[in-house]
Amino acid sequence: MDEQFNFSNSNITELEYKPPPMYVQMIFVLVYGLVVLVAVGGNVLVCHIILICQRMRTATNLFLLNLAISDILMAILCIPLTFVSTVMLNYWPFGNVMCPVVTYIQAVSVFLSAFTLVAMSMDRYVAVLHPLRPKLTNTQAVKIIAVTWVLAMAAPLPTAIVSRVLNENSDGNESDAFNGLCQEIWEHDYQRQSYSMVIMFLQYFIPLIVLIFTYARIGYIVWIKSPPGEAVRNRDERMAASKRKMVKMMIAMVAIYALSWLPLHAITLIGDQYPDIYSEDYMNIVWIAAHWTAMSHSCYNPIVYFSMNSKFRAGFLRIFKCCPRMKQEQLINESSKSYYHGTTCNTSVNMTSTPHKRNVITNYYDRNNHENIESSVV
Repeated sequence: MDEQFNFSNSNITELEYKPPPMYVQMIFVLVYGLVVLVAVGGNVLVCHIILICQRMRTATNLFLLNLAISDILMAILCIPLTFVSTVMLNYWPFGNVMCPVVTYIQAVSVFLSAFTLVAMSMDRYVAVLHPLRPKLTNTQAVKIIAVTWVLAMAAPLPTAIVSRVLNENSDGNESDAFNGLCQEIWEHDYQRQSYSMVIMFLQYFIPLIVLIFTYARIGYIVWIKSPPGEAVRNRDERMAASKRKMVKMMIAMVAIYALSWLPLHAITLIGDQYPDIYSEDYMNIVWIAAHWTAMSHSCYNPIVYFSMNSKFRAGFLRIFKCCPRMKQEQLINESSKSYYHGTTCNTSVNMTSTPHKRNVITNYYDRNNHENIESSVV
């Protein structure tokens, strides 16, 4: 796992370190700093909106809260420490004890993010494909979140066991903990490669397969397949906007997750098979760019929420006082019949009148299906 987050892995440490030019280092300082600022600030705002607003404390938003917490951990621990030790210094300056601790927490935050995305997709899958089933309660969501934490903490345990600081000369001398490299030390190289493959599948490929499958099915249901017992015209009038928002938001989240982590995993796979590529002059910059792309995933979700979800957008605007005297009716329209104000969230529901001869079962199906579609948009 360490080679996916730290430049100082066993394939590289024996090669001469070639720092990027000074102007390139300054660019990396700016872009890494921007990611940390947006990730911490944006995700803290997401947590604030969900926690302070009672109407936002839904099961789906609890998953978003957990996702925001994992992104905050990533932004605070993974990005700055890895950047300082690999890009700026090329050695681990934080001490022997901090090496396995930080590496483990970094891995936990990555797994937590991946498993939370999977849990969200499964919840939405059940809600949309089986709208008559009871919706996930907050208590059930908390239990699922607890499971994601247990799994996220269990998967990278070997990383904490084998990570330690070794002298930069690779002579096995661990006495100088402030002039060495924090890396995974395996007895055999095949163990490191096997563990890297397992971690990569658990953190990236398997979650990505689940996300693509579930969201493809959800997209098919909400865009193409007509729910039973519902007139097409009435369905379109009531659900068209929700369908577009939900599908666009899902596609954005899956695409961002897949594209953000793809370059780093590709370099790791290629580097394990062809270690000589790390001796190329351009590999320092290529790896740092791939690492930044992966770490930047932690800052995109708040941007997605603000851009594509009117409820979160209204919450952001209220916090920043961008609309201090906005009329209640305007804010209701902006937040899709919900608005955020201070510590309360008032909700106004405007139900479209139903045809005269719709039976009870159809009405119940439509109401539950509409609620599940709306909750899918968060």
